This record gives sequence, structure tokens and C-alpha cells, in this order.
Amino acid sequence: MHAFITHMRAKPGKRDEVIALTTVMLEKTQSEQGVPVYLFHTESDSPDDFWFYDLYESDDARTAHEASEEFGKTMPALMEVAELVAFTKLDPYGPMKNHPGSGS
Repeated sequence: MHAFITHMRAKPGKRDEVIALTTVMLEKTQSEQGVPVYLFHTESDSPDDFWFYDLYESDDARTAHEASEEFGKTMPALMEVAELVAFTKLDPYGPMKNHPGSGS
């Protein structure tokens, strides 16, 4: 199991386009096998800053995700409206809570 955290910043005036592109990816990824966590966030104090966290059960799951038609269309379009600030591979450990909390 491995994960990635990615920090991107929308180019000036492109925030809504980043949201539109990433929302499509969120929807498409919901049906992918081996991707139990795929979350996108905006930064509370800097709404043009986006943080993406994705968790894969295996290299095969990540490879399949990156080979998807939607990923192939979305990533080049996303790079036109946002800049990559940081990309970090993470090595998760310990048990994973498999359902969200109450949100309170």
C-alpha cells in the first residue's frame, strides 16, 4: 500500500477550472478497484491552493488509475490551469479506518 500527497496551485483566475477538472476525476475514480481513498481539498486560508491525497492498495491499482482514459485527459488539462507545487510519495502503516467519522 502506498499513497501520494500533491499540492497544486491554480493559476490566476483558473480556480473554477481546477475544481471542474478534479471533480470529474473524483467521480470517475469512485468506481476504480484498489483506490480506497481519493480526496481533494482546498486550503482554508488560500483557496487557490489544492491538496490531493490518494491511497492505492498496490502498484497495479495505481498503474490502472494512471492508465485510465479520464486520467489521460484530465492531467494535461489540469497542468494548463494549475502549477505543481509539491508531490510526495508516502508509505502508510498501521490499520486504516475504513469509513468516515461523523464530521463533527
